[in-house]
Amino acid sequence: MVKKIIKFIRKNWLIILIWLIGLFLRCYRQNDLLGFYYDQGRDAAMAQDILSATNFPAIGPTTGIQGLLLGPFWFYLITPGYFFAQGNPSIASLFICFLESLTIPLIFILVKKNWSPKAAYLASSIWAFSYYLIKSSRWFSNPSPLPFFVVLMIYFLVAIYRDKKTKFWPIIAFILGLTLQLEAASAVFFIPTIGILILLNFKKTFTETKLKTWFQSIGAFCFLLLPQVAFEIKNKFIITKSFFGFLTGKVNSDIGKTWALPTIKFLQKRIPEFYNIFFSKLDTNVTIFSFIFLILFLIGIFFLFKKHFRRNYLVQISLLWFLIPLCFLIFFFVNYGVLYDYYLTGFFAAFVILFSLIITLGKNLFFKMLLIGFSIYFYLGNIPFIKIYLTSGIDGPQNIVLGNEIKAVDFICQQTKDKQYNLAVYVPPVIPHSYDYLFDWRIRQSKCTQPVSENVSLIYNLYEVDPPHPERLDVWLQNQSHTGTIESVNQFGGIYVQQRQRSK
Repeated sequence: MVKKIIKFIRKNWLIILIWLIGLFLRCYRQNDLLGFYYDQGRDAAMAQDILSATNFPAIGPTTGIQGLLLGPFWFYLITPGYFFAQGNPSIASLFICFLESLTIPLIFILVKKNWSPKAAYLASSIWAFSYYLIKSSRWFSNPSPLPFFVVLMIYFLVAIYRDKKTKFWPIIAFILGLTLQLEAASAVFFIPTIGILILLNFKKTFTETKLKTWFQSIGAFCFLLLPQVAFEIKNKFIITKSFFGFLTGKVNSDIGKTWALPTIKFLQKRIPEFYNIFFSKLDTNVTIFSFIFLILFLIGIFFLFKKHFRRNYLVQISLLWFLIPLCFLIFFFVNYGVLYDYYLTGFFAAFVILFSLIITLGKNLFFKMLLIGFSIYFYLGNIPFIKIYLTSGIDGPQNIVLGNEIKAVDFICQQTKDKQYNLAVYVPPVIPHSYDYLFDWRIRQSKCTQPVSENVSLIYNLYEVDPPHPERLDVWLQNQSHTGTIESVNQFGGIYVQQRQRSK
């Protein structure tokens, strides 16, 4: 057994090293740098409810579309992390960082098996060392683990069509159901993509797949919908109504339509957004060199279509996975035409795979120089930013991260030990889920005294700076000024703690 392990390590030492470095970059100083805000505080509270058996949610986080909610998978996925971390958000987040980091060896295996080792090392290196992909992994939000499940789906789809392993269809259906509960803005386009893939390979798909397998696949997908169906029945189909409002342009649309022919003005905005979002994964600040690689990428896409689309299922599936959603998004006017980076999280893996295939297409001197040039461009565009991010302090005047949030909470806990006190918290956007959870966590650890609701003489005001809307903070502080006089003010980065004595 030991000999087999040693042999495996010797054979695969480079990809193991790439993965371990990538995992380190995703975990280092997470206790200081984790962004623990509205979403993370809400999610942590839900995980604690599950652990204490006080609530087993049938519905999940909100989406960018008004009234649409995801399924509860994300809440249950993070719960084991909170259990083993004993409520510590930074340790709990490492489980998601680890899960997302598995994309590195998985994308290597996928590309090596279906293209070449050179492309596999390139794809895994891009995924391991891309500044924005590292930050996405460390985000600790429901889109964070999505790439792992996407690459897993692509792997199984290739196995179905290349190796005739149709038994994987139920697994794909199950994973598809999970991805829809992680980030609907991406995953909603997986359905038409898989549908078009099936149509392109219609005869092969239906002659090789048993009817029993299709029923199992439908069952696996529908099984994951049961909690949401129960929620809908109980709440008079509130999400379904919002979904139809979304389809008809009544929700999150400023033109009254969900789908429409794009105007020149819209295309001038949307196409550069695609370019910046995807190529920022290769070059943190998109430069002129990114445009050069864009030209090469587009030429390479044309070549892959012409030479390999029908012959190589990795190429076929990756092209469909990357291009079909972009085509849909050209005509998609919901969310007031705004396209956030994380909306495309589900397509980053296909982009990285395609880019790696294109850069390693040939074996001549040109492609060797291209690979060297890209490597220099990629590492210069990412490593300095990674270094700055991972070594940065947390005490800047606008820094609000878990490290100084805990410092502020612990300061109040230490000052109020065995005392009665009132607590008021201001955070943008008003609802302080993060601090509600952190105080509750410290109270459960017997490290903090519960604040009281009735008025007492000792008051603590905790507030975060609000650069986008300082007027809102000013109004809040003005309201607090009527409660009592300030006795002390302590600063923790972008967080302030005021101690007040209530006016008599």
